[in-house]
Amino acid sequence: MATRPVFFLAPLSLLGSIHGPQIARSAAGLVAVVDDHSAEATIHGAPRWTSAEFLQRIGQHPGAVAIDFSESPGDRSDAAELCRLASVERADCVVAQAQLGMVSVYEYAADYRRKTLERLDDFLRLAERFADDHSRATLYANLLFRLSYDRSHMLATWANPIEEYFSSYAAPATFRLGTQEHYCDCGAFQGPIVSKFLGATGHRYGSITAFEPDRANFEVLQKVSPLPLPNYRPVNKAVSSRRQTLRFMETGTVSSYVSAEGTAIIQTTRLDDELDKLTFLKMDVEGFEAKTLQGASRLLGEQRPRVAACVYHYAHDLLDVVAQLDKSVDDYHLRLRQHNGSYYYDLVLYASPIAGVEAPAWAA
Repeated sequence: MATRPVFFLAPLSLLGSIHGPQIARSAAGLVAVVDDHSAEATIHGAPRWTSAEFLQRIGQHPGAVAIDFSESPGDRSDAAELCRLASVERADCVVAQAQLGMVSVYEYAADYRRKTLERLDDFLRLAERFADDHSRATLYANLLFRLSYDRSHMLATWANPIEEYFSSYAAPATFRLGTQEHYCDCGAFQGPIVSKFLGATGHRYGSITAFEPDRANFEVLQKVSPLPLPNYRPVNKAVSSRRQTLRFMETGTVSSYVSAEGTAIIQTTRLDDELDKLTFLKMDVEGFEAKTLQGASRLLGEQRPRVAACVYHYAHDLLDVVAQLDKSVDDYHLRLRQHNGSYYYDLVLYASPIAGVEAPAWAA
């Protein structure tokens, strides 16, 4: 791929925007990108062609390959048809990442696959603990994607992204919130899930605590609502298993992360040292989910909160999070949902002390 003429399809999708520039640098033969909607003359440093121009000119580039960044089923179908009409090989962007030796989330794509294979038996045993068939199917689809780099496996179990973490739908697939929730948002970013929480509860709740270490994000988080919010406490710290000082890569985005190369210095804290009450714990902390649970062992045992944890940043996150939960609580009901049907992102573990989606009596 590094020596063939290369074209990008859907270069401005979420995947194209995040991973396209890096693949463009690695795939030296990038000829053009195909986009029918943008007005820009160039994207990712290459000229923009329409689909019609691609079909007219592709004959000038024998042996070409089109790297597909499209995400929705409709866009992916269009990309496949365009390549069929052009008689051009279509390569998925995840395959390109693996072949070019690139990082997927925080691990190299090939390492993510290798580590999944190393503990495949553990993943398959975990499937037996899930409370519903959809969770088992979700895990199997996710594993097939990791091992084959074929994103189509996940479409059959793709869960509604609007319902991620919790939902106000009549028949939610994740969790329904009560009106006495003591909610903790770890990795709160600029407050989108806090805002969603306020909407889902109608501003009826016990307390909200939101942790965000990135300073630019925290400035926005402090002003998440123009209305007064009783018992709302934003905290400019990271969460982990112990208090310490770490280097941090501040990006002002959802992907700020702990890194030895980071230029910012942040403080970590334990939830056990910060909270007295907890009924709902949401975590999207860039691979620190298991450590966060370790630092919340008292709260988990005493308060028995529901947990919604992202488990995709590293290959073993799902196994590590479940193992840490097992050290603090017994008889939790586990479900798994994939809220992004086209990449590693937004695989969420749902854990509850009671069966089903409803709030327990102490949070209702």
